[in-house]
Amino acid sequence: MQKIKNTFTAPLLVLVIYVLLLSSRYLDLNSLQLKDNIYLTLIILQLLIFVLPSIFYCTLKGTNGEKLKLKPMSAGKIWFVFTCFGVLVFGSTLINTAVFHIFGNEAQYSLYNTFTPSGGSQITNVIYTVIAFAAVPAVTEEFIFRGILQSEYSSYGVSTAIILSSIMFSMLHFNLNQFLVYFFCGIVASYTVYITQSLWAAILLHFVNNIYAIFFESILWDVIKSPNSLIFFLFVIMTLFIVFLVLSFNGAETILYYAGIKGEKSPEEATKKEGGAKLILEALISPSFLACVLLFLITTLFLN
Repeated sequence: MQKIKNTFTAPLLVLVIYVLLLSSRYLDLNSLQLKDNIYLTLIILQLLIFVLPSIFYCTLKGTNGEKLKLKPMSAGKIWFVFTCFGVLVFGSTLINTAVFHIFGNEAQYSLYNTFTPSGGSQITNVIYTVIAFAAVPAVTEEFIFRGILQSEYSSYGVSTAIILSSIMFSMLHFNLNQFLVYFFCGIVASYTVYITQSLWAAILLHFVNNIYAIFFESILWDVIKSPNSLIFFLFVIMTLFIVFLVLSFNGAETILYYAGIKGEKSPEEATKKEGGAKLILEALISPSFLACVLLFLITTLFLN
C-alpha cells in the first residue's frame, strides 16, 4: 500500500513544481524586480516554486532529515565528489559533442530553459550570479530530486530510485535536445548520494558543475563546434572521462570498505525488495508520473 502511495505522491510533487515553473515564464520579471535587482527576484521565485511545495510535502508525509540524507558529509569524501565532477564534465561533453555533430543543436546555459545570467564583470554581478544561478538551484533541485524523490522510491530499490529521479530531473529543464545530458547528470548525482549517504555531496557536485557551466563551458563549446581534429578531441575527452570514472570507482570502493568495517548499512539495503524490473515498470506507469511526461512532451514539442 505504501509503494502505491509513493508512486503517486512523489511525481505529483514534481508535477506541481513543473506547473509553477512553466507559469513563471509568463511573469514580467522586469516589473517584479525587487529594488531593481533581477537576481533577488529570481532567487525568491525559485524559493517559492521549489521550497514551499517541498516543505508542504515533507510535512504532509512526515519526512525527516535522516531519510533525506541531510547528515553532514565528511571532508574525506570531497575527493570522491571531485572525481564525480570530472565524470560529469567529460561525460556530458561527450554527449553534447555527439548531439551537436549529429543534430546540430548547440547547448547554452540557461536556468530551466527560461532565465539566463546577465552579463557584466562587476564583482556584485558575479556574486549574485553565483547565488542565483549556481547555489540556489543546486540546493533546491538536489533537495527535491536526490533527497525527497530518492527517499520516496527507496523501497523500490536503488535502480528505480535513480532512474525515476533522473528522468524527472531531466524533464524539469524542458529541453528535449539536452534531455540525455540532464539524465546523465542525474545519474552521477544519484551515484554520489548513494556512495556518501549524504545529500550534501550531490549539492556540492551540482554547485561546482553550475559554476563550470556558467563561466567555463562556453570555452569548451568553441572547441566542440570547430575542433582542429574531432578524432583527437574525442580521444582526449574519452581518456579523461575513463580516468575520472576509474578514480570515482576507486573512491567509492574505499568509502564502502570503511563503511563495511564500521558496520554501517544504507537505508536502501535495509528496505531492499525483489523484482527490480517489475518495480521500475510499476513506477513508470504511475498516473502522476505519466502526467509529468505528458506535460514535458507538450511543452517541448509544441510550446517552446
